[in-house]
Amino acid sequence: MGKEVSIFWFRRDLRIEDNVGLTRALEGPYPVVPIFIFDPSILNELDRDDARLTFIHQCLLGIREALVEKGSDLKTFHCPVTDAFDRLSKEYTIRAVYTNTDYEPYARERDGEIASWAAAHNISFNSFKDQVIFEKSEVVKSDGNPYVVYTPFMKAWRAKLQQTGLIDAASPNWEQLEKGLTGGVMTMEQLGFTPSRITVPAFHLTDESISSYLQTRDIPSKDRGTSRLGPHLRFGTVSIRQITRKALDSQSDGFLKELIWREFFMQILWHFPH
Repeated sequence: MGKEVSIFWFRRDLRIEDNVGLTRALEGPYPVVPIFIFDPSILNELDRDDARLTFIHQCLLGIREALVEKGSDLKTFHCPVTDAFDRLSKEYTIRAVYTNTDYEPYARERDGEIASWAAAHNISFNSFKDQVIFEKSEVVKSDGNPYVVYTPFMKAWRAKLQQTGLIDAASPNWEQLEKGLTGGVMTMEQLGFTPSRITVPAFHLTDESISSYLQTRDIPSKDRGTSRLGPHLRFGTVSIRQITRKALDSQSDGFLKELIWREFFMQILWHFPH
């Protein structure tokens, strides 16, 4: 029997700060082994120089560097997801798997398979809300049905936020990371890809850019006319709670409504995956 550990599985949450699932894993009783899985089911559909994969790879290198500074490492796999967990179970006695919820149809199917795998091995599977402020059926009509029109959803979303406030993840207990891990991030070439020439710029979010957002977002020639947040929210390199707080503090209603649009379509995807 290998050492008893918990697994934290990075997906669309490529950061270590204000990461709900990672923080909750580090609150548990077992040392935490952080992992990322390059899923062939996804990669096989991509061009060999896909810019998204290059961006993900760069983010993982940054995460690994931060974990190494804390005496740990990041384990990466390039194989079907269940195969990765089978390999981990031969190395460790896994007591729990932690991750953040992904709402897309393929992700739901994949996570269902891993939850079943975990149950069959007497391992707890724990999934947390991280990439949205409100998820699934947290903002629905009084009869429990989902909203399909934005404006009433937006009003209900605002009312819900007034009730709950923004809740950040607690400070992580970094001492609970599994120390002395051997891991690393395989190269793009090892994955069968070449680095893209397309680079993802850092996001740009100041009080001025938020307040002028509605006036500048439709002018492609303006260098910083938009926030450039899209890919960063998509892959979780920044916390949605951090961005929402910034929007609330700036009192820019237009920018906040764009964030609510994102949540509206996330709940549409959840309730109507077809």
